[in-house]
Amino acid sequence: MARNISPVPTPGALFPIALILLIFHGLLGADYVIERFQLGQADWPGVMRTLPLEALWQKVVWALAVWLGFAAAFFLMIRDNASVLLFFAATAAGVALAAGLYAAQAPDLMIPLQGLLAAMVIAPAWGWVYARALNRNGVLH
Repeated sequence: MARNISPVPTPGALFPIALILLIFHGLLGADYVIERFQLGQADWPGVMRTLPLEALWQKVVWALAVWLGFAAAFFLMIRDNASVLLFFAATAAGVALAAGLYAAQAPDLMIPLQGLLAAMVIAPAWGWVYARALNRNGVLH
């Protein structure tokens, strides 16, 4: 027998929050593609180029933080509950990247890069808390 479930109304803040997270991770994704495939000019102010990503695991964790965050923001935009797990994984990747870079290159990191690393941890963590609250209230499906 089918249950009649009334749909939960979408909060007004869902679209702007998801759009901000999508733009943030989209810009990081664009920088990743430009730097990884060398599509920019020599004077391109790339973020990935300025980070001291010497070890392979650092490059992999950087890619995971960028693309998992982008996927999580996209799934939040379409109200899918997969965003909860993806935001958590993006947060874990951001924490691993920040911890690894601080441990290896703490004196060499410039202040803007420290702010970027903090944003790569705080933005998906905030998205995870928000998506988890929406999922508990039955907004995400």
